[in-house]
Amino acid sequence: MSTPRTVTVPTTDEGTVTVPEPSWCVGHAEHPVNALVDLGHRSIEHPLGRPADPVGIALVSQYPHGNGPRETGLFVEQTALAVTLGPDSVRELAADYETAAAQLRRLADWVHILKAGEVQ
Repeated sequence: MSTPRTVTVPTTDEGTVTVPEPSWCVGHAEHPVNALVDLGHRSIEHPLGRPADPVGIALVSQYPHGNGPRETGLFVEQTALAVTLGPDSVRELAADYETAAAQLRRLADWVHILKAGEVQ
């Protein structure tokens, strides 16, 4: 069994805190926190649809000290799309959404596995 990971982060309200860090978390250097409730864990971003022109992004996230739900979940953000398209472009967009749906199903399975392994 591997040693549990931890991360030490300075906060303005609780001082420097050390908390467990999930194995899927990519770190906290680019996501500094102010208050402890803002400390969140994030996975890499997964483009949805075509990687070069995604229809959205998804990432695993958890805010263990947040004011809202604290469990691990999938954060999904759709790209802003407001455009008039011809028939071929609409079909291409539909294909991108079909690809994104399959990707989201796989990510949902991953989150299910991660949640099953969390200490209750």
